[in-house]
Amino acid sequence: MPDEQFALLKENCQFVGGNFVEQLKELFNNPPPMIPANNTEAEAGPGPAEEEEAFKTKDATLVVQVNGEEKSFKKITFSLGGSSSRIYGRQGFNLKIRGNKDLYGRSQFRIRSDAREATYLRSKLSCDIHNRLGLTSISANYITLYINEEYLGMYILMDAPKLPWIEQVYGEADTPNLYKCKDGSNYLSVMSSAELCYNENEDVTDRSEWVEFLTALDNAQSAEDIEDIFEVDQFLYEIALEYLTGSWDHFLSTGHNFSMYKQKSNGKWTIIYYDFDADFGQDVDNIEFGLTETDPNKDFPNYSFGEWDSKRQRIIEILIFKDPTRFLNILRKIVTEVFNPATLFAHIDELKEFIKPHVIKDKTADEIINRPGVLNKKGSDYSIEQWDANSEFTTIQDTVINSSAYGLKYWILAKYRYVCKTYKIECDQTYLDENYEYPVNKDVEGEIITGIWDGINFAILGFGSYKTDDIIVHEDSQAEKPTETSTEAQPTETTNDTKPAESTPAAQTYQCMAEIIGYPCCDKNVKTVYEKDVYGDWGYDFKKGEWCGLTPYTEQTNDEECWSEVFGYPCCKGCYVYETDDDGKWGYENQHWCGIQSYCSN
Repeated sequence: MPDEQFALLKENCQFVGGNFVEQLKELFNNPPPMIPANNTEAEAGPGPAEEEEAFKTKDATLVVQVNGEEKSFKKITFSLGGSSSRIYGRQGFNLKIRGNKDLYGRSQFRIRSDAREATYLRSKLSCDIHNRLGLTSISANYITLYINEEYLGMYILMDAPKLPWIEQVYGEADTPNLYKCKDGSNYLSVMSSAELCYNENEDVTDRSEWVEFLTALDNAQSAEDIEDIFEVDQFLYEIALEYLTGSWDHFLSTGHNFSMYKQKSNGKWTIIYYDFDADFGQDVDNIEFGLTETDPNKDFPNYSFGEWDSKRQRIIEILIFKDPTRFLNILRKIVTEVFNPATLFAHIDELKEFIKPHVIKDKTADEIINRPGVLNKKGSDYSIEQWDANSEFTTIQDTVINSSAYGLKYWILAKYRYVCKTYKIECDQTYLDENYEYPVNKDVEGEIITGIWDGINFAILGFGSYKTDDIIVHEDSQAEKPTETSTEAQPTETTNDTKPAESTPAAQTYQCMAEIIGYPCCDKNVKTVYEKDVYGDWGYDFKKGEWCGLTPYTEQTNDEECWSEVFGYPCCKGCYVYETDDDGKWGYENQHWCGIQSYCSN
């Protein structure tokens, strides 16, 4: 690229992250008015674009050397990429080959520094696991990068699951059915994803097939209901891998970093994950993001699946908790074939040995600003010692950027031991032996950061407290909580911004808070509290096999005028907010929308 463009790139890399957590606390505790985007008409627009790029040029060329072979490209678009990497010293980039040219069948790439984590191994390892299992997946490998003859160091080259990738993998050019779910809280429902996921094909404005698919997921009662339109196994494999690798940055927790593609060959939608630098115990405390109350147990590698899936979306209830057999078989297959120390430790050693000379070259300079590729002179970078230790069994911490990570091998070992015992998998006794020895580098050892999200009012987003019920339900243990009591589940009637006028239902008399949302009160002999939420304490009647409410209903002083009646809706008895718009806050009770009353603010 022209020298002045390279200078502009460097200038735009000077970024100070600031205290992100404190900024979020201010935003969540003093929120601006929320305007939901729920227009699900078939002719809806293409959805939100990607974040504004800090730097982008179309005036670039590319030369690639692989095993002595050289390929050149005259038309290249090059831009800064990786929104979360901006606070670090080394940046990520996006690259697009134009003019109907490609490099080994690919024309769009992500060039990632993976500066969030110390090892350069997490993304590569996750992609390799996917590919070894034969899943639909992007791939990753290592490159050395030069811009205008300036050495920037080793980077991770990754596929970009965009239109050219679909054509290469599936043979369909310019597909109208590839949606990118980049923004958070995309949980594959009409309410959450109809507009928040956007079509990669800018020429497509008709979302009818996408909305039809999401509607089918909303209405499904079992896997059989969606087997003909959804690659259920691909989805379950991804969920199992999220759990095993400790990934908090995909579907289960944050609801993003995946794409959805409708295959032309069979008409089934399939899920495709990307961005794996937060896997294997990296910044694992972020699993608590969005929870109004967090699990006091912070032993993250020893979480059950029920504990890890803390937000419990309806599609997970239907495909896993309702009948866990299929999911458990997939979990066992992954552990037996790939996610085990015997397989992964050897692969880590191989990769580590391969990249070691490049890591040493890139990190030799004591001053971070003098290291290759550190374009952000205000950013941070890990040391060689941290790279080596965190690739093994040592937990590290960086208080400057509020980051911490379990040792890569330690996470695998600890998780392997837990799932083998908990889910009755026949495993290698060598690694189950508690006397198995492993090294820890005390010079760089740190602790896992916890509690960073405490004090943020996530209730304004409708999130609830953590769930702990597991997919294995023993005869005397806590039962699975019914789907309907999951406060995150969004009713399918909420698929439009404009709420149709309905008659106001007759006033009802309640004995307990649970009756507001259609559940019975507990018999007097049921006293144990298994769950708490905005509807009070919950018990479980094992004789009847159902959840029941323990908290008595107390009549509040209703507002003199119910503001929502002018729209044809009554006021709520409870205080759970599903949606906020220009008119006010909305709840959902007795199969009706209702207006949240003023006493809920007290």
